[in-house]
Amino acid sequence: MPRTTENTGEGRGSGHKGPAKGFAFGVASVTQALHGTSFPISKEDLIRAHGKEEVNWTKDSSERLEDLLRETDKDEFLSVADVASAVSEAHREARGEEDED
Repeated sequence: MPRTTENTGEGRGSGHKGPAKGFAFGVASVTQALHGTSFPISKEDLIRAHGKEEVNWTKDSSERLEDLLRETDKDEFLSVADVASAVSEAHREARGEEDED
C-alpha cells in the first residue's frame, strides 16, 4: 500500500497534503510533475519544461509526461487541473481504442 504523508514530498510543514513524491499514481502523479509551473502555458512549453518527467500512471507502469501530453488535443493549458483533465481524457480514449481491437 502506498505510503502517505502530510505533504507532497516537498518537506514537512509545506501545507500540502497528499502522497510523498514517487507514491502517487495517475492524475496525482501528473500534478506532482507539474509542481511550480506557471499557467497559462502552451503544450510545447510544458513539454520543454517537464516533458522528461516520469509519471507513474499505475503501480506497474510509468510514462514520460511528454508522451502523455502529446496524446491530448489541447495546445494550451490554463491550470494544473486543465492538464490533468486533458491527460486523463486522452488516456481513457487511447485505452478504449485498444480495447476495441
